[in-house]
Amino acid sequence: MTKPYTGYNGTARGISPGLKVLQNWVLFTGAGQITNLGAFSVRRMRGKEQMSVHATGRAADFGWAKRAVIEGTMFWLLWNAEALGVEMLADYWPQPFGRAWRCDRWDWKVYDKKTIAGAPGGRWIHVEISPDMAASSANMEAAIRKTMP
Repeated sequence: MTKPYTGYNGTARGISPGLKVLQNWVLFTGAGQITNLGAFSVRRMRGKEQMSVHATGRAADFGWAKRAVIEGTMFWLLWNAEALGVEMLADYWPQPFGRAWRCDRWDWKVYDKKTIAGAPGGRWIHVEISPDMAASSANMEAAIRKTMP
């Protein structure tokens, strides 16, 4: 079930259509408990030399007020990762230094050293989607519909 992780693959002109649909859905289902902390931004990863996936238009950050709400969102994103094209999900909250799920291992990696800026204790998550799902709002809308009972 693992797939290659894309990471940074070039700078876009803005947020991708598929990510915009996913972003709107996460905010809608968060019912005011999840906030948009941004998506498209041409910049390097914090504290690193590599470009951020935010520059591709395929990454978004979501803040949270209640841990239970964002945990439900993370569960939904990963339960439906294949359909939604989720390639990475970073969770900055847990001790000792946060954790990240990636499509190339289909599992969480709990960091045992400072790896992602803002961890531990960061009250947001970072989500990246595949280029294919990012390219099409219609495909993302169809994928989200498939996740509904």
